[in-house]
Amino acid sequence: MNGLKDRVLAFLSEYTQLDETVNEDSQLIADLGLSSLSLMEIVNDAEDVFSITISDEELTGLVTVGDVISLLEKKGVQ
Repeated sequence: MNGLKDRVLAFLSEYTQLDETVNEDSQLIADLGLSSLSLMEIVNDAEDVFSITISDEELTGLVTVGDVISLLEKKGVQ
């Protein structure tokens, strides 16, 4: 695993139970059981933790753990 993936999984584990089967293809709502409201809360917290801003358009593109990692990489988070 890479450092950013580990950080994202650790961050998400604060909001939901994660197990060893969670990977970049895991869907935030379907697989991790997050609601759309909890996803918005997570994004707000992620903006603070990772010192970034996530637009509403970017939020709608976050379907999988991999999408989150890709967005953070695009925003320069390491």
